[in-house]
Amino acid sequence: MKKPQSPTRIAISALVVAGFVTSIGIAQMSAQVRSSRRGAVAKGDDGAVAAGPRGAAVKGEDAYAAAGRRGAVVSGEEGYAAVGKRGNVVTGDDIDVDGAAVGRRGAVVVGEEGAAAVGRYGNAVVGNRYESYDAWRAVAAVGTGIAIGTLLAKPPAAATTVVVAGSTYYVHDNVYYTRVMSGGTVAYQVVAPPPGSVSMTLPAGCATVDVAGVAHRQCGTTYYTRVSTGYQVVVLN
Repeated sequence: MKKPQSPTRIAISALVVAGFVTSIGIAQMSAQVRSSRRGAVAKGDDGAVAAGPRGAAVKGEDAYAAAGRRGAVVSGEEGYAAVGKRGNVVTGDDIDVDGAAVGRRGAVVVGEEGAAAVGRYGNAVVGNRYESYDAWRAVAAVGTGIAIGTLLAKPPAAATTVVVAGSTYYVHDNVYYTRVMSGGTVAYQVVAPPPGSVSMTLPAGCATVDVAGVAHRQCGTTYYTRVSTGYQVVVLN
């Protein structure tokens, strides 16, 4: 996958729109209010604002913003955002990720849990999201199971479809996946076995427990009871 342009570089490129300020003249900025055929400038104790044929800009103690023919950029305490002909970029605390960029060739999002990219030639996921079950296996520690909450771009190839209480699940190796929307795209997330579901076999490491005189199998936080067709997930009060 082609390395996406950095948010900082895109934001700096968008700042080119502020170049119109030079057409007004930096010397003019020293005046309180000044106007001419090429634009107007106002400057005070808290900041300055300028407008001209190529765009407008405002600067204050806490932030600045500029808009012109090539795009717009705004920067403040929480981060910055830029919009240009080649796409958009935003970064800051409010979006709960380290950075995000969208352009004609695709999109990329980077956060604490990893990174995801979508382009014309496919998708790539790093972190707790994986392109496929095989991609997860390639990085998983030997003997570990896939964790609840893990996202796959597509379910395991050998998964079977089951319907439990009106909801559709994809089951592979006693692991249940449900279809969700993540970042605007479809993904398949590992979930706990739903109550009422039946498995032919049990996961490894289960223990027998007695609940109100009835034997159950406890596998992690999930409880099973023996039925004619296998082991059924039950909820114990």
